[in-house]
Amino acid sequence: MNKPALVVIDLQEDFLPSDGSLAVAGGRSIVEGIIDLLDVQKFPWAAVIATQDWHPHDHISFASQHSVEPYSQLEFTHPLGEKDETGSVKTLTQTVWPDHCVQNTFGSSIDAAFLTQFNQVDGKVPKAIVQKGYLKDREYYSCFKDTWKLHKTEMEDTLRKLEVTDVIFVGLAYDFCVMNSAVDCSQSGFTTYVIKSLCKSVFPENISQTDDTYRNGGVKILESIDDYSF
Repeated sequence: MNKPALVVIDLQEDFLPSDGSLAVAGGRSIVEGIIDLLDVQKFPWAAVIATQDWHPHDHISFASQHSVEPYSQLEFTHPLGEKDETGSVKTLTQTVWPDHCVQNTFGSSIDAAFLTQFNQVDGKVPKAIVQKGYLKDREYYSCFKDTWKLHKTEMEDTLRKLEVTDVIFVGLAYDFCVMNSAVDCSQSGFTTYVIKSLCKSVFPENISQTDDTYRNGGVKILESIDDYSF
């Protein structure tokens, strides 16, 4: 028997138009559809989980910390100094962003309409908010772990404790935090889906490449929740 969980990624003010510092175009247009999924009489979720980017003010992913323009590409060294087979410290080239989702700011808050409905979900259905990105020396796109695969959030343990089998992702952004979370979820052994119509991309012009990353990562792309069999 399937035990599906709904995971709503980073539905936060800084990712939402029009005032978010890293607003994803069309981001608010998916909120109502995501709220509809919280009807646990219609959709028998085994769990409902929301994620929250939760950065310190001096997070390494902020362009302001490096005196460069947002969306620049920078090379970062392994936070623990781990070396590759040649003896060189491992590096990753990553995008740096406008300051966003700083802890305890309005921009870090979850959309109020969604949060109200989330808090009203039947108490018999487990729900949780999982925070990520709070270690300042590393980037997090996935709600499971940082980009170096070192630190793990409580996401995987929560899903396993609840004996979840399937995980369905929605939220922001389709080509970053949703994508990396879904691929990590699939690689962790869960049957994993993303509802494409309830996500928006930072770079929608790259949608075909993004879709390929999902599929290559073992994630099944759904156009709507009607394509999933409870």
